[in-house]
Amino acid sequence: KQAAEIAKKAMPNGGKCLGFVGLLGADNAKERIQGMKDGLAGTKIELVDVRGDDIDQARAKKNVEDALVASPDVTCMVGFYSYNTPRIYEALRDAGKLGSITVVGFDDDPITLGGVKEGTVAATVVQQPFEWAYQGMKLMAAYLKGDKSGIPAGNLIIIPTKIIGKDDVDAYAANLKAMAGN
Repeated sequence: KQAAEIAKKAMPNGGKCLGFVGLLGADNAKERIQGMKDGLAGTKIELVDVRGDDIDQARAKKNVEDALVASPDVTCMVGFYSYNTPRIYEALRDAGKLGSITVVGFDDDPITLGGVKEGTVAATVVQQPFEWAYQGMKLMAAYLKGDKSGIPAGNLIIIPTKIIGKDDVDAYAANLKAMAGN
């Protein structure tokens, strides 16, 4: 749904989006695709198709290149896996179309973050793996001391994703670097 928020903000007058993903049948792909469709419901933006690449990065880029020829009316491309947005970026750059098609990303690949910074990627939805680890360690430490109060009834704790746009990409990148100890 956050990817849909990015698209709605970047394309207030609507448009046609194509999605690109590694494995169409994987749960994370299905959830991201459905979330985007749900978030776009009732708008003038449509996710018209999603193309899989079986986690083959050369094919991922070729899918984008083929789409540029076959679907000239597409105004938006969505990279649902971490490597899809960089391949979209490269294909658009190579075709001279970088900046003319809205790009919505997932994850924080350096190419994706660079595109966000330069404005050729509208924004990206990122997970927070350091937060997962931090919260997990806190929970385990408390558990080992006998405190089970942090374990929810459903045994699942959701660490929310975040949208990283041009205004906060530098702070996000600096925070990543600091957490990595660089």
